[in-house]
Amino acid sequence: GFNTQKEPFNNPLVRQAISKAIDRQALVDGIYEGFGIQANGPLSPDIFGYTEDLTSMEYNIEEAKALLAEAGYEDGFSTTIWTNDNPARRDVATVLQQGLKELGIEVEIEMLEWGAYLDKTAAGEHDMFILGWSNATGDADYGLYALFHSSQHGEPGNRAFYTNTKVDELLDAGRREADQAAREAIYKEAMQLLTDDAPMAF
Repeated sequence: GFNTQKEPFNNPLVRQAISKAIDRQALVDGIYEGFGIQANGPLSPDIFGYTEDLTSMEYNIEEAKALLAEAGYEDGFSTTIWTNDNPARRDVATVLQQGLKELGIEVEIEMLEWGAYLDKTAAGEHDMFILGWSNATGDADYGLYALFHSSQHGEPGNRAFYTNTKVDELLDAGRREADQAAREAIYKEAMQLLTDDAPMAF
């Protein structure tokens, strides 16, 4: 995830560039030993509201370099990525650190104890961070509202401090709508916006 209120992560082109510089299949194969699938967005296939019909940020280092140059960071920049003391997440951070060097982005990894990690990311002290989210209800609302609605900044779940008025409207509509087909259409639109805006690299 990116702290979207901090430079340069307040620029969606930077977020898109980093998202395209991540070889997700390499993470699945190398760190999780093949147990997993690449994410095309913020929901997994077993969740109501998931759709395969998204234009996702696929791995493409040349496109990533072009996006970063368009954002005005052709020579890269220095930043940090936070993780807690989870061995797999630590390994993911290391792979990201190595991969982002191709974009000229120098990443320092900071590993925090779990309680401090949650407190400091809730306070917005981070640049980039690694976290997971388990969906307890099997519904798109649980997988999207806390993480991306602007009313949920910080401790409730939106540690990207992401704000998008249209996404807010869609997530509110998804909570009010009773028709399941209509809800699916609402969440599909929301997920495409989130994928394009890249507050997280899914």
